[in-house]
Amino acid sequence: MIPEVDQRSFIMMSMKERVVTIHSATELGDTLRLLRKESGLTQRDAAGLCNVSLPFLNQVEQGKPTAQIGKVLEVCQRYGVEIVFRLPEELDRSGQ
Repeated sequence: MIPEVDQRSFIMMSMKERVVTIHSATELGDTLRLLRKESGLTQRDAAGLCNVSLPFLNQVEQGKPTAQIGKVLEVCQRYGVEIVFRLPEELDRSGQ
């Protein structure tokens, strides 16, 4: 049975916010797997809530590189994960 969850994301709202630095697809997959397990969901339930296939979610959690960044971002959003880029103070906007 799927626990009661927020409409926008299935991660329980009572979870404490954490900051995690991700350096690889493997680290992203490990983090998403941890969040899913903490919420008490199976991969099948989570895939259904994310509107992705079970094999796709399994590949994301296993850290498999994928060109389907839109789907990965949708999974992150449904997991309640906010993607934040830390950029250098000054960016070279000249295109060089």
